[in-house]
Amino acid sequence: MQQTEQQNEQTVRDAENEKNISEEIKQSASAPKTRKQKKKRRYYNPFYFVGEALRSAWRNRVMSIASVLVLASCLVLLGAFGLLIRNINVNLEQLGMLNEIVVFVDYDADQERVDGICAKIKALDNVTFVEYVSKEIGLDTLIKDYPEYASILEDIKEGGDNPLSDSFIVTYGDNSGVLKLESDLHSIPGVRKVNNRLDYATKIEGFKNGVSLVFVWLFVLLFAVSIFVIFNTIKLAVHGRRAEISIMRFIGSTKFFIVAPFVIEGVLIGFVSSIIAYIADAELYKYVLRNMGEELKMIQFVPFKDVNTILLLGFLAIGVLTGITASLFSIHKNLKS
Repeated sequence: MQQTEQQNEQTVRDAENEKNISEEIKQSASAPKTRKQKKKRRYYNPFYFVGEALRSAWRNRVMSIASVLVLASCLVLLGAFGLLIRNINVNLEQLGMLNEIVVFVDYDADQERVDGICAKIKALDNVTFVEYVSKEIGLDTLIKDYPEYASILEDIKEGGDNPLSDSFIVTYGDNSGVLKLESDLHSIPGVRKVNNRLDYATKIEGFKNGVSLVFVWLFVLLFAVSIFVIFNTIKLAVHGRRAEISIMRFIGSTKFFIVAPFVIEGVLIGFVSSIIAYIADAELYKYVLRNMGEELKMIQFVPFKDVNTILLLGFLAIGVLTGITASLFSIHKNLKS
């Protein structure tokens, strides 16, 4: 009887022990779940990634500063060449002489003779369009284009002693036939002068093409250097956190969770570089306008307000894309190893 009671007590104790063990297992199982939930909350918190990126950039601040300066230099050069090409194109359009010849008739030519000259010009080969410009319209154009001499030109206009002559703006289609067309225009009776600035326009166009070629090669070179420097900056950051990355991979962290801070660090480098480059190009361009705008009145400069938005957006796009590209390349090997 006593033995039976002892067995019953042992059974009760075993049951209680099993119950306690079961509760401990449940508690130990619930503990990682709580950590996972905390980690998940941090996983979707963008401030965590930004904070990690800023701490990583500060730990490798020398390389981060070098990355910013190199990429900013690349963007400054890009912006400077872009503004130069933009101003060259505007002045070529303003000159309007890439495919135009100006024909001046005799000073004493009456309207009937002017109409006859116009008909003969239209009949020539390689002529696509003829625009008649009377001497009155020519004088009004001078008043508009040269406001500093407007009072003198207005006096000439009011006095009725117009020194200009009627003219035609001849637009041609084939550059190879320009010399023959110019000779045909000279042979028309009543034509006193033919202005063909094809050589000048060709030189400007050649200068623009040369500048564009140099710009492309320098940009490619500096862009490659920027990628390399940012690549090494992120590589140092990854190397400094290699133990932490191994632990995160061991406990099952996703690639996104590991990669995001380094990508954001590259984005921050690109963003800061873009802002620095924009400010530098803006001040440089304004300096040129202040010091050369008055001296080179024959050259038309594009106002900075017309190009500032395109310049800023272009810098941001290139800078951020460069930072992302370099970051992804840099951490690719570490995630595969």
